Amino acid sequence: MSSASAKGATVIFGVLLSGWTCLAFPPSKSSFTVHNFMPEFWKFWAAAQGQSIDRQAQLWQDIYVKPHRMVYGDLVKSCKDEFDPEWARAKYFPDLPKLVPAMHAMADSLPQQLTAAQRRFLQMFPDMRWAGDIYVLASGHCFNARAQTIQGRSAVLFGVDDIVALGQRDLTPVIEHELFHRYHHEFFDFEVSSGYPLWTVLWAEGLAQYVCEQLNPAASEIDLSLVPLGMAQTVDDRKAEIAADFLRRFDSTDENDSTVYFSISDHEDPLVPARAGYELGVLVVRELSKHNSIRTMAHWSQQEAKPQLHEALSALAGASQ
Repeated sequence: MSSASAKGATVIFGVLLSGWTCLAFPPSKSSFTVHNFMPEFWKFWAAAQGQSIDRQAQLWQDIYVKPHRMVYGDLVKSCKDEFDPEWARAKYFPDLPKLVPAMHAMADSLPQQLTAAQRRFLQMFPDMRWAGDIYVLASGHCFNARAQTIQGRSAVLFGVDDIVALGQRDLTPVIEHELFHRYHHEFFDFEVSSGYPLWTVLWAEGLAQYVCEQLNPAASEIDLSLVPLGMAQTVDDRKAEIAADFLRRFDSTDENDSTVYFSISDHEDPLVPARAGYELGVLVVRELSKHNSIRTMAHWSQQEAKPQLHEALSALAGASQ
């Protein structure tokens, strides 16, 4: 992120939400606007509840997606599977009746959770300079949270439907994970789905996960997004083998390698658990934190981080030898 986007001015964090109370945050060189798409979702569901799947799919487009088509247009590439009409008819719309009550509760609690997450994050990283947008929406099961550029601006998005489907209740760790990505981007050149080598994903996700675990030591595995359940323990138990495997793919830009380590989708790799890259990244950061502070590591450039990451992975790979 360019520091020019913050203009160097001190701004009070404000949340501007339709139907939500305006919130004030501690002074910082950052500002963001929250865009709440849930009122349109409730309008869609009021019309769609009890209708046929085909009718629900049409109402979804007419009432919900079209008013926000510029944002959803920016998500088409990253959400190509979930936005496929046949996939949505089979996997998404049949799920909604059992999700909607919890979605109401989650959407109502988000302003307070944003406030708590932001305040704690600033205590750890008072030099936060991010200025951008936060979107609260239904993602069609594409994501519970993600950071990417939306309409030319840096953004963080929270998918209320997927958050509920995953069983998450306390969103503070997820919010802090995504805020860290925006903070980290000022120092470390990385964007999701942009053809960067595999090690950069491990570093970006490992640091973000480590930060939210440090800020939320009592959080559940589900609220920390350590899913599927048991993945973290499996990676810890096999860390030497998995670290050695990752080293063989270290500079890969193959999408299949990224899928093996960072996707929850099924893959046929017999060694690497789904989403193992998140826990492996945490283990790497823990190794490096023996001699470096979290703020020091967060400020490393790609050139500074790469040899450190390789050395830490090599130490993990040799742990059982």
